[in-house]
Amino acid sequence: MGAWDTGIFDDDTACDVRDEFLDYLEQGHTPKEATEFMLDDYLEESSFDEDQEVLSLVYCGLAAVQLEKNCLQKDVKITTIGLIKGGADLEMWEEAGGEEYRNREKVLNDLKQALDQERGQ
Repeated sequence: MGAWDTGIFDDDTACDVRDEFLDYLEQGHTPKEATEFMLDDYLEESSFDEDQEVLSLVYCGLAAVQLEKNCLQKDVKITTIGLIKGGADLEMWEEAGGEEYRNREKVLNDLKQALDQERGQ
């Protein structure tokens, strides 16, 4: 897993989430089905209590792609906002510190604001 910048999709995990979600949609699955497939795959590999950083990447990527496709799922919205508020993703950026940390924090806050404005399905 690696990140090359502070954007939502500037990380291998988030990119994989976006690409796999879009692949499911292209195969004819509904957004709800694609979401269930994605979460089943990632939650099978990660513990919600122990892998907050990874799950934050998964949920942020999933929420962002759902926003782009106008199919935001309410449970994805709520979970993503909770993870952002909890700062799970920012723990990884503390080591980088300074400007990168502030940039990532802004990206996450922008996503949270966008999610707050959407009703979700």
